[in-house]
Amino acid sequence: MLLITCKSSLLQTTAKLKYMRFTKRSFVTIGVTFWLSATILALLPSWPHLYYRLFPQTSGILASTIASTVSVDATPTSLPSPTPTPAVIPPLPDIDPSLPKENGLLIDKIGVKGEIHEGSDWEEILKQGVWRVPDFGTPEDNSRPVILAAHRWGYLNWSAAFRKLNSFYSLPDLVAGDTIKIIWNQRQYEYKIYSVSSGTKITDYSTDLILYTCQLWNSPVRFFVYANRI
Repeated sequence: MLLITCKSSLLQTTAKLKYMRFTKRSFVTIGVTFWLSATILALLPSWPHLYYRLFPQTSGILASTIASTVSVDATPTSLPSPTPTPAVIPPLPDIDPSLPKENGLLIDKIGVKGEIHEGSDWEEILKQGVWRVPDFGTPEDNSRPVILAAHRWGYLNWSAAFRKLNSFYSLPDLVAGDTIKIIWNQRQYEYKIYSVSSGTKITDYSTDLILYTCQLWNSPVRFFVYANRI
């Protein structure tokens, strides 16, 4: 009888030990999985910056990609638009001396508020923020679209505040109906977005304004925004 009781106690003890080891392993597995998931989620927004630090030539490569997007010889082509170019071109806005003398881009929805830089040295200009592609229009000249480009993530030496104001990081958050403002020679021009798309080339050169940036940090795909002046 005593032997049976001892065997029963031993079996119960062994079962408890197995259960405790199983429970411990389960909690460790859950803890490690949770920690890894939390780490990945925390690093995800910073991954492009880490990628740039590991591969510092990436910004230069993307600058080349941005510069090669536009075809200077492109003829006006367009996709069906819910907001076609108005038959009557809006008049020039009045000069407002209170506006900055520097030409600038304002997109309130995504917090962009940066100077528009001019020139053909795209590699250096893109380091400064927003670049107006030469050989295309200005807000004062409606014969060709205004085309503005900027990095999505920028450069390692950009501060967080500068990146917020001058990069196109949040450009994919824009949708049809959103508005964009351009300050040009102390006149304020307003544009309404009618189309957004992703691709490798501009598909609508008959619009008034095109914004674009790289969709991913090392991808040839770009994100485009098309808008007409209102």
